[in-house]
Amino acid sequence: MSPTVLAVHGWGFHAGFWQGVLERLPDFGAESVDMGFYGEPRLPKVSRPLILAHSMGLAWALAHIPRPWAGILAVNGFTRFSRSPQFVDGVPPRLIERMLARFDEAPAQVTADFLTRCGVDTPDTSAIRPEPLKAALSWLESCDERTTMKMLPCPLQALAGASDSIVPPAMSMACFPPEHLILAEGGGHLLPLSHPDWVAAQLRLFAARLA
Repeated sequence: MSPTVLAVHGWGFHAGFWQGVLERLPDFGAESVDMGFYGEPRLPKVSRPLILAHSMGLAWALAHIPRPWAGILAVNGFTRFSRSPQFVDGVPPRLIERMLARFDEAPAQVTADFLTRCGVDTPDTSAIRPEPLKAALSWLESCDERTTMKMLPCPLQALAGASDSIVPPAMSMACFPPEHLILAEGGGHLLPLSHPDWVAAQLRLFAARLA
């Protein structure tokens, strides 16, 4: 029997982000985390879940979801985002600093601009909750879950987009061992939305290895 999937969205999104993938897995038990960027936060209690995490959702899961886990399928994910002398493939810290500097004045626009860069055509940020979004953005600036990932005893699979402008391939390769990383040619930062069939198929394959 396959473990229950616990799906975790990234910054600027909500639990509904995973709907397209989970609809393709009707035979899987599944729950979704909601970080509360648009409504009340939700962290379901799942025993030994298969973590399905997008973008910042992976680092957030590593920091906030209790173990043990059955496995991790990271999609466009990362264990550290901001560049440092020990992580040269991260994004320049000034990019997050600029978002934070503008956030109090224009939270909806900052969030919409980011979602547009991700590949969302017409982002609707009218119902955002600025406080949790800003707190998560501040956390993203300094989070570093690389050691946590290395210490986890559960299996790992990572999917990344070869054309991802938010988490470029170099960052993916710096976060994950090459034998656990699959690059989708032409894929961007929103593989669960642009390639839901492929992501669902990869999860099925991965879950079969855990049975």
